Amino acid sequence: MTTNNNQPLKILLITHYYPNHRGGVEIVAGKLAEYLLKIGGIQITWLASNVDEPPTDIEGLHCLPMPAFNGIEERLQLPYPIWSFSALLTLWQQIKQTDIIHIHDYLYMSNLAAFIFAKLQKKPLMITQHIGFIPYNNPVFRLLLSFLNSTLGCWILRNSDRVIFISDVVQQYFSDKTRFRRPALLLPNGVDTSIFMPTDESTRKQHRQELNLPLNQPIFLFVGRFVEKKGLLILQQLAQKFPEVHWLFAGWGALDPTSWQLPNVTVLHNLREAQLTPVYQTADLLILPSKGEGFPLVVQEAMACGTPVMVGTETAQACKAAEHLMFSEQVECDDGVSRWSAKIKIILENTKQLQDLRLQVSEFAQSYWSWQKTATDYYEIFTHTFHQQFPKK
Repeated sequence: MTTNNNQPLKILLITHYYPNHRGGVEIVAGKLAEYLLKIGGIQITWLASNVDEPPTDIEGLHCLPMPAFNGIEERLQLPYPIWSFSALLTLWQQIKQTDIIHIHDYLYMSNLAAFIFAKLQKKPLMITQHIGFIPYNNPVFRLLLSFLNSTLGCWILRNSDRVIFISDVVQQYFSDKTRFRRPALLLPNGVDTSIFMPTDESTRKQHRQELNLPLNQPIFLFVGRFVEKKGLLILQQLAQKFPEVHWLFAGWGALDPTSWQLPNVTVLHNLREAQLTPVYQTADLLILPSKGEGFPLVVQEAMACGTPVMVGTETAQACKAAEHLMFSEQVECDDGVSRWSAKIKIILENTKQLQDLRLQVSEFAQSYWSWQKTATDYYEIFTHTFHQQFPKK
């Protein structure tokens, strides 16, 4: 991929955090950058908040950590860093020197600034939109996000040169609210199948022993941040209702299940990528009653490891191709816990179905989700978007 001067295309990548923050959006951005650089013919400079160390293991990637205040996340558990004035100046200068800007989600301050600066400098901008509406318990947060999506979000998506969605649900949510400059695209995230892969039953048993988990109980797994929108309050009640299930939590956050002091709960902290593989493999079911997330990466990783999943109805609908392979139930209803309890009882009464699903979900994930294919699709979109803005003479 080259510009009209036969130079590598310069891409400026903007996210709120780097992958070391362990959020799905930034992890996806890092994987995509890694596989794009493997294709060649491009240069990527990545600007994100300096609250975490940037990645050092992606060959050819240039990172510029930006000074930022992260007090909002520390106080309210909302991941929203505020960039300093010097960071915004650096962003302005970097946009001057780049060919195309790529942001992940519109709402963050860094991404809003990148959009405005790109428009002022007449540089093409692409946005990958991961999140639609998040039904927070707090009515103020719900109302504010709905308002921002309907106004600021629609304005940015409508005026971006290219819009990419990662899930059917998020695409439909915004398509009902606005039109796009060019037809929006749906590109699912990939999964690293060299890391996340199935294993045999003897190895799964060995993993249980190594993790000090019971050998003769079903193990239900949660992976992610311990926060409200991930469904931790629902999971606490489910763990209490099903003492015959061992509940395994891998993550971090304010609502740490360790505080529940339940004998059937094990918590693992600060695991990353390959460390998660045996955790996924040993579990009988990944359970994720989250809301407003698009299609979480942990669902793809679990399925690639052969672990069936139970998710919210909206999450299951976010990937139509895989919906028939997932257990699902409504999260946003008054009797949510009762509904999830009833579905879990059915699952526990038919453990053979759970076992039979292992091969099906792993084969689907290994064939359907590929970072190489996703990166190739993005590569072609970058090329097309740039040459539409700056046609060859």
